[in-house]
Amino acid sequence: MTAVLLLAALSAIEVGDRAPQVAGVSGDLSGHVTVVVFFATWCRPCHRAFPELAVIQQALGGRVQMVLVEAGEPPDEVRLFLAANPPPPGAIVGTDVSGEVRHDWGVHSFPTFFMIDRLGIVRRAHHGWGDRSAAIFVRWLHELLGDPPPGRLPGRRQAPPAQSPSGPPAREVVKGVEILRGP
Repeated sequence: MTAVLLLAALSAIEVGDRAPQVAGVSGDLSGHVTVVVFFATWCRPCHRAFPELAVIQQALGGRVQMVLVEAGEPPDEVRLFLAANPPPPGAIVGTDVSGEVRHDWGVHSFPTFFMIDRLGIVRRAHHGWGDRSAAIFVRWLHELLGDPPPGRLPGRRQAPPAQSPSGPPAREVVKGVEILRGP
């Protein structure tokens, strides 16, 4: 049992690693910002995620390549799933019948997402899908695309928060962390 767990841990892809090859996808995953999604037809969170993948693709203006890897289930089940949950336009869909691709990527749960930069390096990994997942993914992908943060104009700095000389310190929240500035 320990050997099996050790092998699983050794094969896992981590942030900063070069993305492995995906069977059925020609070439490597460099040149585009890419989202690789591992899914299964029986997975309820996968059913929730699929319609939102198209929304994410649309929010990013189609600038992200999506590669969807199904868990190797019977073709009829996969066809039914895809008919009920259409993939985003332009997505590459493959089936991992042997389980080799899931093994190479260290995938043990569904859905599992990897966000890969233009150089083919894994920059984000995420397991599962929730109410805020789409918004978080859009933000992460904008960062990978080099887009300015929402509410900021490119090339312009925002003024620092105003502070009263005798009042309480100015309060600013950055990435969910409260920063107090002043005396």
